[in-house]
Formats: sequence, C-alpha cells, structure tokens
Amino acid sequence: MATHQAKKILAPSKQVSRHLLIICLLTFFLISPLRAQLLITNTTVVDVENKKLLPSQDVWIQNGIIKAIGKKIKTPTGTQVLDGSGKYLIPGFVDTHVHFFQSGGVYTRPDIVDLRKIKPYAEEIAWTHQHMENILRRYARAGITTVVDPGSTNNFLLRRDSFRLKGYAPTVYMTGPLQVPVEFPEYDGLENDGPFYFMKTEEDARKNVRKELPYKPDFIKIAYVVPGRNKDSVARSYLPRVKAAIDESHKAGLRVAVHAFERLTAQLAVEAGANHLVHIPFDGTVGPEFIQLLKDKKVVVSSSTTVFEGYRKTFGQYYRATLYDSLYAHPAPIQSILHFRELPDTALTESLRKSTLSSAAIGKRHDSTLLVNLRILANAGVPVATATDAGNIGSPHVSSYFRELSSMRAGGLDMWQLLQSSTINGARAVGKEKEFGSITKGKRADLVLLSRNPIDNLDNWQHVDWVILRGVARKPADLLKSSD
Repeated sequence: MATHQAKKILAPSKQVSRHLLIICLLTFFLISPLRAQLLITNTTVVDVENKKLLPSQDVWIQNGIIKAIGKKIKTPTGTQVLDGSGKYLIPGFVDTHVHFFQSGGVYTRPDIVDLRKIKPYAEEIAWTHQHMENILRRYARAGITTVVDPGSTNNFLLRRDSFRLKGYAPTVYMTGPLQVPVEFPEYDGLENDGPFYFMKTEEDARKNVRKELPYKPDFIKIAYVVPGRNKDSVARSYLPRVKAAIDESHKAGLRVAVHAFERLTAQLAVEAGANHLVHIPFDGTVGPEFIQLLKDKKVVVSSSTTVFEGYRKTFGQYYRATLYDSLYAHPAPIQSILHFRELPDTALTESLRKSTLSSAAIGKRHDSTLLVNLRILANAGVPVATATDAGNIGSPHVSSYFRELSSMRAGGLDMWQLLQSSTINGARAVGKEKEFGSITKGKRADLVLLSRNPIDNLDNWQHVDWVILRGVARKPADLLKSSD
C-alpha cells in the first residue's frame, strides 16, 4: 500500500508532463544555438590559398560552419570564446590515402607476404574493425580532421556513417572495394570484408560499380595494376575495362581515383577521365605533356612517397620505431613490425630480408624519382595532396603522416606548398574544396589552433593547442579518452 501511494505521489500529472516538455523544448531551442557557436579571437589566420598570414583576426563559427572572419566580431551572449592570441589558426590536415581495412602491421597484406598460418586473416580484419574508433581518435588528436580511404570494403563503408557525426572523429571519405583487372585469391570468400572486385571484362567493371552503389561510396577506386615486364601491351589490353569503370562511375555522379605506378597507366587513366591519381608515377621523370594533361583535366595527385620505404624497412628488418610512432600510432601494429624477424617462419623472413637488401638500390632509385616528380608537379602548379597509404605494412596509421611530410619537405616542397598539399589540395582530391580545406566564410569549421607558426618549420605542426571538428573545439588529449 505504501509503495502504491509513493508511486502516485511521484507520478507527475499529464499537465505537469506537458509543462516539462515545453520547458525542455524551449531550453533546447534557446540554448543549443549558443552552444553551437564558437568565437576564436585575436589569432593569426593562415590563408593557405593566398599564402598569407593574417594577424589579429576573429573567426566566428556557427553550427559547424565559418560564419565570419574579421576584427572584433560581435557574437551573441553565451558564445564559447577561445583566445587565439599568439596562436595560428590553420585548416585541419587531410590525409588523402589511407586504408582502414589494413592495420599497418605485418599480417595485413597476405597477397604480399602470406602469414595466415601464423595469424588467420579473419583475426586481422576483426582487429581493424575493433580499433577503428581508436585510430580515428588518434588522427583527430594529431590535427588530421579529414581522412580519405581510396580502397576499403563494404563493411567499412557501412561503418563510415556511424562515425561521421561523432565529436571525436575526423570526417571520412571512402570507397568500397578496389576495381582490379587481376585476381587476388588470398582475399577470396571474405564477402563484404573483401577489398577487391575483379573486373575480368568491361561488363564486369560496370556491374562492379553498380554493385557498390547501394553502400553509397564517396567515390570509386580503380587499381590499374599491370603485372609482368611488357607494361605497354598489358596496360592497353586492360584499358577498356578501366574506361568502362570510369564511365559507369561518372554516370552515377561519382569521382574516380586511380592507382597507377607508371607514367603510361597514369596518362591513360587521366585521358579516360580519372579525377585523382593516388600515386605519383616513378618509372621515369614526368614530362611537360603529361603535366599539361593533369592541369587541363584538373587532376589531383597524391604524394604517397614513403609507403615503399615502410615495406623495405620491415622486410629488411631495420625498421626502428620513431618519435612519431610513439606519439601517434597504435602500439600493436608497431610491435608486429619490430618483431617480424622473430616470426616462426624463419625461412620466409630470412628470404624476404635478403631479397629486400639486395634490391635496396632499386627501391631507393624509385624513391628518388618519385620525389623528383613530386617537386616537378608541385612547382608546375599541379595540385599535389599529402598522402601516406597508411595501413600498408610498415606504414602505421597517423604517425606515417609526419614521416610523409618530412619526406615531401626533403623532396623540395616549401612550407606553403606543404600546407596547401595538406589542406586545400586534400579537399580538392575528393572534389570538396568548396566545403572545407581553407579558412573561408561558408566552409566547414575543421580547424587546428597551433601554438607556433607553421610556416617556420614542420615541428611546429605538432604543437596543437585545440582541434576544432565541425565547429566543436577539443583539447588533443581529450580526443583519446573513452578509447582503447
């Protein structure tokens, strides 16, 4: 009886419930717009498009969008204010080439080194799914506010949207499986965790694009792989399939990114309508006709200058964990790289070590050509975007970004070129330069407030005071909380 009376006393009447609902709704509509406003005061705005430092600027952000830029901006009462005095506001960094289905550790590419007897590939895929949140938090903590995955899986596409509105996560742009003209049997039977679609014919290429559309990819990726020595004839024999995939993608309103290592495959892909080359050709120095083709077609080229070095260091057994690794990378893939020599299959690891060391000179020559072409393209005005190919063996997520920046700087890019490559050109790679990539009125507020001048040196890019994701400011350390 007493319990029943207590319930009656505690139960609010319908009228009270309505009043509470009205109060809650009024509170939401009155207060939430204020909470969605941010004013950064008296800061130096880094104008990456015009290569200028704009001192003593206020930047007003409303509902995740840059509302105004100027001096002494007046905002509504209750607006969150960040004092930017002595600090530098830059667009958030962009990595235009990562793979979330790959961990960066030694078990992640069975088509290159098959270690499935030691660790089943299903466990590797499970690990990448389980740690996607942690990896995204690590990207955001480093000031990387946009991550592009040109070659994922349908299961990761399904997960992409669940992270898009999370306060701790960068914005993710992603394709589904790569379209390839050769087969990769190591990945057979994986269904929606499979990273490749085999395009045996032109009709296969079109069907594969249509098969991907229900998962709503942000763009389509083709791996224009040409095995063997007779690259010219093989590349031309595959070209009709590449053209069909590009045509079908464009019919669906999607951009196309293409993996092409050779000047010929890159040229053929661009002529066929590719919008984005995810690698710089390294089989020789690029010439003026190719450069003009890229400029005429407004093609963005991603850097990816260090991914091959990551493989060599791992297989050659001379990978050493860097300061970047300790600051940014998840430790598990790093440990697998460092312990590669201790794997049970010593015959395999020793064979890889010897072959890697014997071919080191060729690899370094390719890297040298790649850096020469990077400098040529950037100086010619071709938009080059910072990219790591992170997730590949020896290229850990997040830490590889700073290794890539150092390589690009050593290759001859100046600091403004590096900033453009890491911000506005990253937006251009996905066709979103009107939405983000610079500090411009009307663009998405994915920004980083640095405590040091980013034009002085690359080390200053790591002095992140605040990360602003879609208009919400967070301290870097807070971005790793509630994560593994």
